[in-house]
Amino acid sequence: MPENNQYQDGGCGPAPSVSPFANTPPMGLAPELRDQQDVLPAWKTLAPALHEDSYATADALWWSRKLGQAMALGADVAPLMRGEDDARQVQRALARAYGWWPAERAPRFWKSGGANRTARLLHVPLPEDGVHQGLAVAPAPRAVFNLRGVEAEIALRLGRDLSAAQASALTAESALELIDGVAVAIEWVDVRWRDGLEAPALALLADGQCHGGLALGEWLPPAVLRGRDWTQQACRVQVNGGEVQRFVGTHSLGDPAWLLADWLQHVAAEYGSVPAGSVVTTGSWCGCPKLQAGDRFDIAFTGLGQLGWQF
Repeated sequence: MPENNQYQDGGCGPAPSVSPFANTPPMGLAPELRDQQDVLPAWKTLAPALHEDSYATADALWWSRKLGQAMALGADVAPLMRGEDDARQVQRALARAYGWWPAERAPRFWKSGGANRTARLLHVPLPEDGVHQGLAVAPAPRAVFNLRGVEAEIALRLGRDLSAAQASALTAESALELIDGVAVAIEWVDVRWRDGLEAPALALLADGQCHGGLALGEWLPPAVLRGRDWTQQACRVQVNGGEVQRFVGTHSLGDPAWLLADWLQHVAAEYGSVPAGSVVTTGSWCGCPKLQAGDRFDIAFTGLGQLGWQF
């Protein structure tokens, strides 16, 4: 059983880089769709906070999701966004168009993480219809755009509503006291740009930061976190029941709960409050191995549970 104390790059490489102009109907689109004048969302009405220069980014991602394949280069549209806020507004616009979460509240599912404790943390909301809960093995994705990258993670769940004022006063210790559930998780990594993971950072952020879907294992009480030595935490992964790879103490932040206060403050600042039941998945312990269609990925965290995903 090989042991890794630093996770390795799983080889999630770029996709082919050919695309039509992002803001027009893709070539080969069915004539009955090309003839519709209202086939694209009316961003000005649906998402008034979205800057007009970012419409092309939203259009490109909308077409990709509608047709089930990557339709544009992230490199083509990234220069049209002025910064991170524009990229986040693109994702919010798509969330409105697809109903990923109710408009009246903050998203309930998030991904967070950073390269280390000195790096800036990144927090990104996840489409709620792409989250699998209560299944021992998650089902194969309906549409894969570039890759089937997989990450073994730990998710944490908020136990009560949190206001912006309460969030602003949080410390690492007080944030941990708010957690009422812990679960193992698998994040599926995918990208809707034709340049895949090589797309510019703003394009990846607008696309949900390389998120394809999330599977959550059985929820355990927060008591499992008390006194846990994360430097000794073991994570085992298998592909198709083959050789087990073992990772020990490989979380980039040393402790998956270290990001809690920053995550809660970000959500509260963006949405005004954080609802009870909100879940954050906290980053990979095993890198991002790349699977093929039909592969099964299984994970097991010692003392925390196990989970599988059939791709």
